[in-house]
Amino acid sequence: MPLVDIDLIIGGPQGGGIDSAAQIVIRAFSIAGYEAFGIREYYSNIKGRHSYFHVRVKETPVRSLRYPVDLLVCLDAESPFVHMEDVSDKTIVLYDEDLGNTKIEQVLTMESETKKHVLGKLKEGGFGTTIAGAIDFMKKRGAVPYPVSFRNLVVGALGPNKPPARYANTLGASLAMALMGLPAEFTSGGIVSVFGKKKEVVEENEKIVKSGYEFVKTRNNVNIKELPVREAKERYILTGNEAIGIGKVIGGLKLQTYYPITPAADESFFLEGHDYFEPVMGEDIDKENEVLKNTGVVVVQAEDEIAAIAMAISGAMTGTRTATGTSGPGFSLMAEALGYAGINEVPVVVTLYQRGGPSTGLPTRNSQADLLFAINAGHGEFARIVYSSGDVPEAIDDAIRVFNYAEKFQVPVIHILDKNFANSFFLVDPLDYSKIKIERWKLSENTENFERFKLTEDGISPMGMFGKNIIWLTGDEHSELGHITEDPETRDAMMVKRMGKLNTILREIPEDEQVELIGDKNADVTLLSWGSNKGVILSVFEKLRTEGVKANLVYVKLMNPFPSRLVSKYLSNAKVLIDLENNYTAQLATLVKQNCGIEVKNFILKYNGRHTTDDEVYEGIKRVLDKKENRVVMVRGA
Repeated sequence: MPLVDIDLIIGGPQGGGIDSAAQIVIRAFSIAGYEAFGIREYYSNIKGRHSYFHVRVKETPVRSLRYPVDLLVCLDAESPFVHMEDVSDKTIVLYDEDLGNTKIEQVLTMESETKKHVLGKLKEGGFGTTIAGAIDFMKKRGAVPYPVSFRNLVVGALGPNKPPARYANTLGASLAMALMGLPAEFTSGGIVSVFGKKKEVVEENEKIVKSGYEFVKTRNNVNIKELPVREAKERYILTGNEAIGIGKVIGGLKLQTYYPITPAADESFFLEGHDYFEPVMGEDIDKENEVLKNTGVVVVQAEDEIAAIAMAISGAMTGTRTATGTSGPGFSLMAEALGYAGINEVPVVVTLYQRGGPSTGLPTRNSQADLLFAINAGHGEFARIVYSSGDVPEAIDDAIRVFNYAEKFQVPVIHILDKNFANSFFLVDPLDYSKIKIERWKLSENTENFERFKLTEDGISPMGMFGKNIIWLTGDEHSELGHITEDPETRDAMMVKRMGKLNTILREIPEDEQVELIGDKNADVTLLSWGSNKGVILSVFEKLRTEGVKANLVYVKLMNPFPSRLVSKYLSNAKVLIDLENNYTAQLATLVKQNCGIEVKNFILKYNGRHTTDDEVYEGIKRVLDKKENRVVMVRGA
């Protein structure tokens, strides 16, 4: 019996409950013992524009998505047009038959450029420019249309006084799971899991579930095999944003500042929305166990990003674990204050969620184009750590680690992530708190004439803080006491001290926290990458292995200071080396050339803002191996 492996897209209007529909699907399959992974794609408006959720369900752990999809659920008139190339042989296309005669010109939410491209493809193939024409386009690709009157089913379930559009998301999810063969009780379980605190909502939506399943039973144009129920286990459904927030709290976060910006703000909203993160009185340190107590978190929405990082720096000066979260445009505004943290050796954490640029760019789409900016932001030269994460389990650990790094080395840390990670939904096992390690500084007992910037061999000075020690912090060059000076010898000594931390960091951070070599040691092909690409690359390796192709991944986490020795070691034996990134200029490859002297000549790149999928990466690797192309650009995604 073949393993279950189902990809589906649920598309509809922004604000139309697409997230809820996807949550129902993920939770229902989780209750039935399956694994799931999903990414949300959406426009930068509050309501109306096209939004979709791409979900994959498997029996084994899943960490990536693929095209073409097995099931396309169209909750509005735009979805059939936008996703008509995401289907192939036997893809089920579920759509509202009442909209069949809608012309593409009547879809007012659709971008003019997208309309132009879709119209060209329909006319080129001799298809009509209505939804019916788009369905015919998909039929020619082998898809199986599944027309449904959403209005009739909602009215039949709830009566004529309920607006059908309000229940389209639940109906679409229910029909989809019925078509996939998931027993109805698990879909109902997903409904309860999502809407459990709203009794009336649960009752209404369970009627919708029943209506959807009964409708599917009356149709015989699709062969449905009931999926076997597997043994379920306790798991969390977390987005990347939530994982970072949880990791920060476990790591001792006490102050989070932010100014709302996509996709970073969701992390702060998550922290704000949970009562158990609210501040309570208590000691920071459990002295018996030498670990932080969770004494709550203060979350502050600042008036802008400049204020946000200034508040965070001020908090860190008091010995408080503080962080600020932002995305590209906001991080640009933080550059000057980042230099202030650098010259004053303030252990502040900046969580940077990358999105499409430059300027406002693609506010809700993916990118990995801020890497070099994060390493170089701020004028002058100062030590900083830039650290990357790619999936939820490691991100929770890393959110703790970056606090440890900031305090241990007395430097600002930029935890660099990307939109795909932030807006992905992961199923993860409960946390193992026994493995969590929190490292706190030891404060100096000296309160007067305190040499906060004492010159030391490793660059790490005695740690002090406002409220305990008498310290001087300015934005100017300073003496060991912190007093302003322009003395050239002192300047030289301070620069050597601060920049010398980079070697200390490389020496003291464990190697497996800097770079990981994942896969076959004697590989036919080596991928170089970072961030959220990790999951999709490892998924493709499984397929390559079945074809006799051995592959490995050099997965870089510590971006600054760059682990040149380790990266050189792992790349030195590469037979075919390919760099895979979500940017135009291959910025990690630039770092490798700059720091290791190794020039990467093969690239798989994506910069249209959409998520990277198995089929794209697989095809890109094959094209490079077959010597058809050495710069493959991935373009899939609506």
